[in-house]
Amino acid sequence: MGEIERESGTGNWLTTYSDMVTLLLVFFVLLYVMTPGIDESTFNDIISHFQSSTSVVFDKEEASKKQDDGQMREEWQEVQKFLEDQGYSEEVDIEKTDEGVKITLNDSLTFNSGSAQLLARSETVLKRIAEAIGPNVREVKTHGHTDNVPISESSMYRTNWHLGAARAVSVVLFLNESADLSAGKFEASSYGEYQPVDTNETPEGRRRNRRVEIYINYEQEEQSIKVDMTELDVDSLRKVVMKKMN
Repeated sequence: MGEIERESGTGNWLTTYSDMVTLLLVFFVLLYVMTPGIDESTFNDIISHFQSSTSVVFDKEEASKKQDDGQMREEWQEVQKFLEDQGYSEEVDIEKTDEGVKITLNDSLTFNSGSAQLLARSETVLKRIAEAIGPNVREVKTHGHTDNVPISESSMYRTNWHLGAARAVSVVLFLNESADLSAGKFEASSYGEYQPVDTNETPEGRRRNRRVEIYINYEQEEQSIKVDMTELDVDSLRKVVMKKMN
């Protein structure tokens, strides 16, 4: 069960929105200057006001900078410090992503060989992770990964895919019970042995491949645009309005 990636918005709709706002503005200016008693000097005053200022409807560039300042969110910096203080930093890795953070748990912390039952020591780490999951989290995706060693005939799991899925579900269930986040925002899936990060020819490589990855993605802050009224075709508007006034 592979991850279905959600395409990020291109923001093209913002350009259309900007055009619509500009057209609405022109429409209301027309209505105003066509009101009886409005002369050419009044119209020029109105246009001069818009030409000399930029009407900020939204500010896309500033919002983008705010979303990604190159630093990991403060709550995850605190989790990293907790892991270092508790001696778990070699078994848990946290890295920043475009949408939030990616947490990698080694199976030496989480599961015994061939099992999907969480080890007691892993619950300390998962509980601290759950505490850092706030209401502004959009989704928590958990992926189970295994090495390529065939499943034992006596195992309750048919394949490494099944084992990876069961491990992902175990992590999700714990996080769902511990975090203040609705169950619908959690997802569990499995890549089995098919996305290794190291060779399966050595014990160390297989150990690195046996892992659970947690992707914590945040709601994107409202993107925005600037509507620059200095780009308005004032001459054309003036001709139309003055023709109507005459």
